[in-house]
Amino acid sequence: MRHVIRYIAIAASLLALAGCGGRIKPEAPLKAAGVLPSQTINGFRLVETVMGKKSWVLDADSANTFSERQTVELFKLKLDFYRKAGDSVLMVVTSDQGTINTASRDVEARQRVVVVTRDSLKIYTERIRWINKRRRLVTDVHVRLEKGTDWLEGDGLEASPDGREVQLLRNVRGKKELLDFDGLSWD
Repeated sequence: MRHVIRYIAIAASLLALAGCGGRIKPEAPLKAAGVLPSQTINGFRLVETVMGKKSWVLDADSANTFSERQTVELFKLKLDFYRKAGDSVLMVVTSDQGTINTASRDVEARQRVVVVTRDSLKIYTERIRWINKRRRLVTDVHVRLEKGTDWLEGDGLEASPDGREVQLLRNVRGKKELLDFDGLSWD
């Protein structure tokens, strides 16, 4: 009788996992050894709204949720920032991995991060964070900005979600033409 109950419990668990796509992909390793996620989700999407309008949309190929830590580990993510009207994309962030804090809605993108603005400014870095409350993208690591054949490099960055305000913080170098780009500043 105990064996029958055990087999029923195993079968029910497998059906539940199959029903919610709860399969861990090889490219989605667990971040912390020994800590299992509350859920594993394939095709993760989160839409942040302000007064009923899309503010940003986060998509990931897969995600591991950790309820106790209020975090979601993301794999192959794309983060679209929208105009205040919620009708068009201003900036897109992509990366191999990332994390979202489900309480604050702060997002960190890691590994091969690329940011592309509506006017074709590209930002390359290894890590960038979206601070939801401040509505700012920030990083303290090396960044490279490119627009056409012009480029700038520096350490640390703060930017608005529309890409109109971009501030490089330290060790700025590059071609002069991009230094005259509207909205770009450095300390």
